[in-house]
Amino acid sequence: MKKIILDVGSSTIKVYKYSGKKLNLLLQRSIFFKENFDPEGGISPESKKELFELLDSIKDQNKNALIKIYATGIFRKLAPSTKIAFVDEVFLRTGLYFNIISQDLENFYLEKALIGRCNLKEPVLLINIGGASTELVVMYGNEAVERKNLDVGVANVLTDFPQINDKVSKVSIDEILKFINAKIPHLDNKPKIAFLTGGELTYMKLAKYPLKNNVLFKDDDHPFLIEAKDYKTKNKEIYEKITIEELESLMPDNPKWMHGARAFSGVAQAICEKYNIEEIIPSDSNLINGVVRQEFRYVTLSGSFRKHLSYILEIKKKLEKMSVKVLSLRFVEPKNPNEEFIVFSGEENLSPLELERYHLNSIINSDALIVCDPEGYVGASALLEISFAQALGKRIIFVEKPQEFILNNLPAEFGL
Repeated sequence: MKKIILDVGSSTIKVYKYSGKKLNLLLQRSIFFKENFDPEGGISPESKKELFELLDSIKDQNKNALIKIYATGIFRKLAPSTKIAFVDEVFLRTGLYFNIISQDLENFYLEKALIGRCNLKEPVLLINIGGASTELVVMYGNEAVERKNLDVGVANVLTDFPQINDKVSKVSIDEILKFINAKIPHLDNKPKIAFLTGGELTYMKLAKYPLKNNVLFKDDDHPFLIEAKDYKTKNKEIYEKITIEELESLMPDNPKWMHGARAFSGVAQAICEKYNIEEIIPSDSNLINGVVRQEFRYVTLSGSFRKHLSYILEIKKKLEKMSVKVLSLRFVEPKNPNEEFIVFSGEENLSPLELERYHLNSIINSDALIVCDPEGYVGASALLEISFAQALGKRIIFVEKPQEFILNNLPAEFGL
């Protein structure tokens, strides 16, 4: 089955096709969700209209595809009731689950996207600048050794400095650096090299930044680097000499994307100067590259242990092979396979209530509840757990289309 994956940020939507272990960018569209945004009222009617039109178009062009959405940034700022109402509206309008992921999970995906990319024996900083937030992760080899989150991004700069997108910027980059610098936290580690993600490889090539061959490590996805001093010089030119019309012409299919270019480079330069970064690796990798490497950290499996245990155990086995931690179901050997309530070896001393409490608690700590429903069968216990996950606003994934009418009308995903 064809897989389409959407990365929905505060100002940009990227649509990918994933097949044969290859991730291809199909299209990129700029929608500035922050304009007239209100945590209680949600995104503006104009932004909502653009979003629905795009989702309808994607569905029309990719019939029978498995479509998944990962939303970040400003959508995390929605008030709880507004968030639920918006997720419901998207599902009722399009049949798609609008999956708003946490900052912590976004960090995990970013790490997964870039982990193992370079084998340098020194700390390396990953910089992921979004519309309303920025993630900083210090990697050492295959391990994340420090994480910081900034509650500032491109959209914040555009709001506070609207003249940045005049023909040539009426705002100096030094003003942007001063604005951002005060918001950058201390790092215990002292990296000299930074990955700059979010389409920066494509952008720097289009804008003709003075890139050099990457001689630090070999990776086909990261063939170039740029010296921090050269990055600073080119950014000054982008602000003072290159017009916004010239920038727009570099991306004719989505010219509005360039409206964030100056703001992005200001945030990135401020971070690099704060930490004395010497060399920058421009990267097109983002959270979706991490999603296709490992979609879940923690999951809970739900279903009829009495009727479909072998089916559930097969899914558990496949998930664990992909390094996913299955919080529940924990054990695999049933002590009473023919009875109404299955108890497994390892939990004989727990009552049914205690076991169900554990199972519900695991849902709280999971990235998703996966409902294992062969031929759409969902048992009574699973219904309880689905209701619990729904009340928490948790991501729910049915492996197969459920038989029950109401379950097909709850915001969820269908297909693992």
